[in-house]
Amino acid sequence: MKGNEKKTSLAILSILAGVIYLLTIYSYFEAGLEGGIRNVKERHKIEADGVDNSAKGSRVLQRIQLVPKSKDILYSDSIVNLKSGKMIPVSYTKMYVNDESENPNLLLNILLNVIVFFGSLPFFIIPILFYKLIISFYKDQIFTLKNSKRTKTLAALYLVLYVVRLGYNLTNYYIDKSTIELANYNIVTPDLGHNFLLIAILLFIVVIVMKRVMIMKEDQDLTI
Repeated sequence: MKGNEKKTSLAILSILAGVIYLLTIYSYFEAGLEGGIRNVKERHKIEADGVDNSAKGSRVLQRIQLVPKSKDILYSDSIVNLKSGKMIPVSYTKMYVNDESENPNLLLNILLNVIVFFGSLPFFIIPILFYKLIISFYKDQIFTLKNSKRTKTLAALYLVLYVVRLGYNLTNYYIDKSTIELANYNIVTPDLGHNFLLIAILLFIVVIVMKRVMIMKEDQDLTI
């Protein structure tokens, strides 16, 4: 009876993990997806209006991370409060900019596309390995060599995701700093995805623990 309850709990937690994983993927691709849709709409409008778009290789829409240049003037801008009709002071931490550079850095834009392509591959491999582990646990096959290898591969994939996100965000940051300057704000480095690094380290620790348990189990079997 207790075994069935544990398996039910494992199944529920696995479903919950799947939902959270989908939300994580959505947040990761959200900015790029939204930017891509807006870019297509803007380019379509430009072509429909008969305007020559000389910036087809540039990043038309880009989300940048900001901090005010002066701490003495924390609220550097203002915006209309539709409830009261009054202008209220604001300070932006993130902003979408229309970066239509006439001379886009083609090499960096190609690099970004390559990073995005290869960086998305682990997202599709991770759930396959994860659910293989869960099925194995469900069958009470936990501390096995296969599971150790699967966990190690998962750790490596999360490490790849960290490196990819780091490279992507730093490349974007370099492009932003070289092409954009705002009056009241400094452009700062965005979230570098340290959560992926933390998950990778924790999974590597799990691998070490699993190997240790397997060695102890082998020693115990030999003693018996």
